[in-house]
Amino acid sequence: MSFTISQITFILSAISSAAVIAGAFFIVFQLRQNAKLIQATLAQNRNDAAFRILDRITSEGTAHRRKQLHEVAQQRAKEGWDGYYESLEDYEIRSFALQYVLIGQFVREGIIDLDLVTHMMSYLIVLDWLAFRPIAEYLDFRFGTKPSPWAPFQWLAEKCREHLDSKEHASHVPVVGA
Repeated sequence: MSFTISQITFILSAISSAAVIAGAFFIVFQLRQNAKLIQATLAQNRNDAAFRILDRITSEGTAHRRKQLHEVAQQRAKEGWDGYYESLEDYEIRSFALQYVLIGQFVREGIIDLDLVTHMMSYLIVLDWLAFRPIAEYLDFRFGTKPSPWAPFQWLAEKCREHLDSKEHASHVPVVGA
């Protein structure tokens, strides 16, 4: 069986076309696999970030800083703001509140999942915002800032409050003594 040049060219052209089509299928398959790998990596990074935040928020130092925030807020509500601005307390409390600002910003950007944060820290965030709100209002007034640099903290506290008030949350709270 002998083939002419045109027949050989036709056969090779058909094989080449089939190889290109098969290659396209392999490329699509590889892109899907890469997308799954990227999604898994992003999910792992989000989890890692959430656990680092949880570790930081539950550390002993954070407990002392939370206590200081609540005490200073109560004290300043009674005594006023004289001597507070740029004091050590001011810097420490702003630094502490900045953690929540960053968490709020990470949630807004989708780096950390809102549901994860609300399940892990709702009560802490809401209570700390309620304590920090008068300080934030004073600092906003003092700096004349609009919008407030503390807005991501407030937004996060509002989202956590919505979660705490939701029926879904109430259905997951265990009944003590049941």
